[in-house]
Amino acid sequence: MKRFIIKYVHFSRKERSGAILLAFFCTAVFAFPEIARRFYPEKSVDFTPFQQEIQAFRDALQVAENQAEGQSAALFAFDPNTASQEDFVRLGLSEKVARTICNYRDKGGKFRKPEDFRKIWSLQAEEYERLQPYIRIGAPGHVSSGSPTPASAPEVFAFDPNSATENEFQRLGLPPWTVRSILNYRSKGGRFRTKDDFRKIYNLNERDFVRLEPFVQISGEIALELPRPLTYSGAATATKKPLDINAANAEEWQRLPGIGEKRAEQMVRFRDALGGFTSIDQVGEMRSLPDSVFRRIRPFLLLEQSAVKKIDLNAAAEADLSAHPYISAKQARLIVAYRDQHGAFASVDGLEKIIALSDREWLGKVRPYLTAK
Repeated sequence: MKRFIIKYVHFSRKERSGAILLAFFCTAVFAFPEIARRFYPEKSVDFTPFQQEIQAFRDALQVAENQAEGQSAALFAFDPNTASQEDFVRLGLSEKVARTICNYRDKGGKFRKPEDFRKIWSLQAEEYERLQPYIRIGAPGHVSSGSPTPASAPEVFAFDPNSATENEFQRLGLPPWTVRSILNYRSKGGRFRTKDDFRKIYNLNERDFVRLEPFVQISGEIALELPRPLTYSGAATATKKPLDINAANAEEWQRLPGIGEKRAEQMVRFRDALGGFTSIDQVGEMRSLPDSVFRRIRPFLLLEQSAVKKIDLNAAAEADLSAHPYISAKQARLIVAYRDQHGAFASVDGLEKIIALSDREWLGKVRPYLTAK
């Protein structure tokens, strides 16, 4: 046993010399950093000024927060082109946002309408909504560095949008740009025949419409006089009766203003492809019909015959489905593939089982034109 152990732990003279040399080398490598530090001491960096600046910033931030907590934002009419940084802070904006606005103006920026104020990148949406009623672009005397002047509260009273004056619209709380749009629309011959017509003023805020809708009163009956269109030839006189959109032929469509021969034929083809109209608004969905023309002819449109042609989901071919304006070729393929795999549809609601066709808005539009027999 002794010889066996000696055999495996015995080193020759060369091996012992190599082991000793390796040990010295390892010791030198590990000891070098410590020895080097004694000859080349590390230079210490003084972070005291930097730490003092950090502490000063924290103290100033705390003071600003304490002041903000003790102050309530004031609301007053202001012009963002002339208001001072202090005015913006008094309005409840942070100093950072106030500086951003002033820097924007210093570089030549200008607010030409209240919506431009929303584009300040650091201004929160809720802050803009809070201040928007008090923005007065180019109105002298609204902003001063003294005591705030409260903005006049909007009034509500019954009014006819066809005859109300500029002052009355302003008293109702409508912004100047919306008032100008209404007056321009009327000056060009536009008339409000229903409350929904008033809603279509393009820059009328939806909240303003909801607030004013109960007070809109269209006085009297507006005569349905239809001038002869200049874009067609054929009919000698214009119809004075509303047009049944599901029964009118191309010649009758041409009697509407802005509807020529080609557009009338397109209207009839679109109706036939649909299978009939279920609402007057569908007329405006025709791609080649400008919205301005649709708004002009809408008061003369009537829906008397509401029966539509339905497509049987269980019998229609892919081509029959895709021919409908509301059904794309891809949707038609999905319907046929689902029917082939799962069998006939029990009802139109079975389309909801197809994930790609589960859009409720689309289903609501196409459902009146489908059946499952």
